Amino acid sequence: MTKTTATDRRRRPLVALLTAQYLSAFGNAITIVTVPLYVLHTTGSTTTTGLAGFLGALPLIFAGAVGGVLVDRFGGRRLSVLSDLSAGILVVLIPLLDATTGLPIPLLFALLFTRTVVATPATAARMTLLKPVIEDAGARLESVNSWYQAAPRLGLVVGAPLAGLLIAASGSAVGMYVDAATFLVAAALVAFAVPVAEPRKRGGGAAAGPGFFGQLREGMALVRTMPVIGAMTAFVVVTNFLDDAFTPLFLPVYAQEVLDSSAALGWFLGAVGVGAIVGTLLYGPASRTFLSNRRYTLFGCFAVVAVLRMMLYFEPGVIGVTVICFLVGVAGGPLNPMLSTVMLERVPEELRGRVFGLTGAMALTSAPLGVLSAGLLVDLAGLRVPMLCFSLVYLVLIAVSWRWPSLRAMDERPGADDGRDRPAVPEQGPATAPDTDPETRSGEGAGVR
Repeated sequence: MTKTTATDRRRRPLVALLTAQYLSAFGNAITIVTVPLYVLHTTGSTTTTGLAGFLGALPLIFAGAVGGVLVDRFGGRRLSVLSDLSAGILVVLIPLLDATTGLPIPLLFALLFTRTVVATPATAARMTLLKPVIEDAGARLESVNSWYQAAPRLGLVVGAPLAGLLIAASGSAVGMYVDAATFLVAAALVAFAVPVAEPRKRGGGAAAGPGFFGQLREGMALVRTMPVIGAMTAFVVVTNFLDDAFTPLFLPVYAQEVLDSSAALGWFLGAVGVGAIVGTLLYGPASRTFLSNRRYTLFGCFAVVAVLRMMLYFEPGVIGVTVICFLVGVAGGPLNPMLSTVMLERVPEELRGRVFGLTGAMALTSAPLGVLSAGLLVDLAGLRVPMLCFSLVYLVLIAVSWRWPSLRAMDERPGADDGRDRPAVPEQGPATAPDTDPETRSGEGAGVR
């Protein structure tokens, strides 16, 4: 009995952190559905609704990198709690002000913008807490990462329809209150159930070492001087350019112009989401066997995705496209947990916040360009040729990067390093720029939460 109790006690922080992650994912889904409906209902303007969405997403480009520095300066646990608390308060202010004193449009925009600014660091903060609680619980890193990375996908597939039902039954204001509640409960779980030691302070206190911008440069230098992190970043930035044209552009155009069925888009998106959940959760057990080689998994997953998307060139019907979308989701599912596992294994504890925040921000930069480029190509050449070209680029990327020595290091476990990939963190002053060419990477895209 004593042994079981001790085991449960060690696992409690891990369960709390996973619960906070799933609450955050569910809240994100509510945000995606509630905010545009709330703004549209309040203002009656689609232009205002679009601008609200733009301002709500804009901070994702820089808030992750800046927040990552704050995570390393003040600790992941503290920043996670503060970030969620602040965001929850800002969210609940929107319906409260609207129902009482009134909510002018500029103030609404300011609240949405600030909400994203303060909420974004929680993503990197929770990631810095993940490895210590996994080790304390005696769990396997790959297995827990599968469950952790499945949260955003499950939240969207399950949370978005539930948010729609909630709003239909009770109104968009209720959705905003529920969104705020997910922030606050997630903050409480981390605050009271995740007693993780904060990162080590160098030099004996917070005042020692480089300042804010010096620490940001340290994170950048680490990405540049760790070849495996830099190579993964470069790979994912390119694939994000290709990926983000598929769901928001190719699929809607395909459903409307090829199949003449807007309703089919719902089936396609649902199939991708369910497939991604299946693939993500399967990575944990599969990483022990046929997905144990991470480099082969990286290339194999993207190769399967490319081939599946090329099949859309032949214009299968609704059922055929739905099956393809499901299989695309399954094939892409293992990528996030695998890449985040490599990151957690190799990035020094005191730099995790900066590296996760910085690489997450890098991953977002190429996505809008991908959507824009795909839209221009579809206007110029129709749908089939751009879809085929984007899929072929996947295969070209795999061929070009197949012999990258840096990606081979993905399969090196901690303790097998040669010292090159785990540089010492400077004790004083900002990190100096290395002689190697900078490369970029991201295994964990920053989200709203």
